[in-house]
Amino acid sequence: MAPAVAGAWAAVESLLSHPDDPKENERSGKAVAADRMAAIIACSWPRAELTALAHRHKPREVDDLTRAIAACTTNQERPGLVAEALRTTGAGALDFTRTPTKYSDNPAAQRMADLVQDPRPVLNDVAGAFRIALRRLCRTRNIILHGGATQGVALEASLRTAAPLVGAGLDGVVHAAYAEDLAPLNLAARAEVALQLVNGETGLSVVNLLEPV
Repeated sequence: MAPAVAGAWAAVESLLSHPDDPKENERSGKAVAADRMAAIIACSWPRAELTALAHRHKPREVDDLTRAIAACTTNQERPGLVAEALRTTGAGALDFTRTPTKYSDNPAAQRMADLVQDPRPVLNDVAGAFRIALRRLCRTRNIILHGGATQGVALEASLRTAAPLVGAGLDGVVHAAYAEDLAPLNLAARAEVALQLVNGETGLSVVNLLEPV
């Protein structure tokens, strides 16, 4: 597990730290990179969750939302339809009767309904939780590499929490690089701005937080 922690943090730090970062961040192992990665993951979370819910909306009888989702030609359209349905009708707009994952999908639909109703505080709470997990990964890495403690009590928990987050963040970084030739630090800057602008006068939607404006 120690190599996995070290490797995961090395990927985050190498992509999302900069020589001009404020020097006070050096004492925490450039944890500013964790904050940037947390912003990227938080901004990619709504579209991923809404897309999954779109595919899992399977009522006993075909409804208007089912037809609209089926008519979409790309995954970029589906989350927007689901977000609008949740905004106007609430979590009850989605029906997972014929879905084997319905017991986990229903809470997910409620989370997304809360998000689309008041995006900014929800996204900031989510980004804060991600930030804590990634900073813990950073500290665990420091304990391993600088303290030589390869069997720390927090090692397993830190890796279990952070591993899927790092994977999701790297997916976003790679997608931005291939789709827009966008550098990781520029993507992080876009995410940090999006968290401040969502649902404001700019009309930025939760499904387009990482899209160019």
